[in-house]
Amino acid sequence: MGNTLAITDITKQHLIEKYVRPARQRGDKTIQVRVGSVLKELGWSNRTPSVFSTLRSRAFQEEAGLELIERRGGPPSGGPSTTWQFVYRVLDREPVPGAKAEKRIQSGAGLMNLAGICSDVFRSLGGGEDFLKREREWGPDTWERYAQEQGKHRPGESK
Repeated sequence: MGNTLAITDITKQHLIEKYVRPARQRGDKTIQVRVGSVLKELGWSNRTPSVFSTLRSRAFQEEAGLELIERRGGPPSGGPSTTWQFVYRVLDREPVPGAKAEKRIQSGAGLMNLAGICSDVFRSLGGGEDFLKREREWGPDTWERYAQEQGKHRPGESK
């Protein structure tokens, strides 16, 4: 997974440096990028799905200041292929590579979104501590009951 992130970041950086910035400097209104060209420029093989995914991602478009307006030339299945060509509208703002991802990481927003995820459930059960207390008072766990019924010890226990 960490490897995929690095590939995505390298792809985004390459696209912004090779396609987006020069297009902005020329005053172009659109950019066309072919998956196979990007793979060739980066000297990659067997990375078609990753490049394809990056090119169609909202994160790339936001970071690069682009808007996807057309995809053409790929297989009827719509799946990853070196023949896909992506056409983007160049928006009126400079690209800021990785800014959105860095902001999310620094703010801890991903973890904070999980805070209180089960609070309603535990509240309806009288709170987390009360729930655990009732569970512990309930009696022996399944293996202990099974062992008692069979006259045996729990797996891993010695007699």
